[in-house]
Amino acid sequence: MKPGENHNPILIPEECILEGFIKTKKSFKIESDFYGILLSTEKVIIDKTSKVVGDIVCSELIISGAFEGNIFCTGKLSVLGNAKITGQVFTKLFQNEEDCDLNCFIQIPNNTVLNAIQDILLNIDSSTKLSNDKDLKKISQLFKDNVYSSKDESKKIKEEPHSKPEK
Repeated sequence: MKPGENHNPILIPEECILEGFIKTKKSFKIESDFYGILLSTEKVIIDKTSKVVGDIVCSELIISGAFEGNIFCTGKLSVLGNAKITGQVFTKLFQNEEDCDLNCFIQIPNNTVLNAIQDILLNIDSSTKLSNDKDLKKISQLFKDNVYSSKDESKKIKEEPHSKPEK
């Protein structure tokens, strides 16, 4: 069985407000307001009743509600209905319906970058708190540093993007 298959997503129901860091190897559905950072190795669904402010790292994303922040998606991002996105979007595939309100900058990284990020997600340590997880910073830097890269520049992936020299 493929990861995430035949599993019900973690659900944050309506009439809730959630703040903080969430890290999971399961699909995640938000029907409420969420403020913070969410990392899921699977699909994330933002329902039409919800507002999300922060960052999302995931393998697939469906947005029907409102989102403000940064999206780092290694697969497909679907924007449905009257959804609203404000911020930066890094994704492999972007699809939107015509009534969406898009106030975002959409960037599509090359496959080498996406494969490196998928490897990190597949090996994510679920026992480390997300607020202390170095992989979160590594993922966002790979997206941001390599988004416009050519094949020759994709060598950056093997290096630590902002590593400090040891004393």
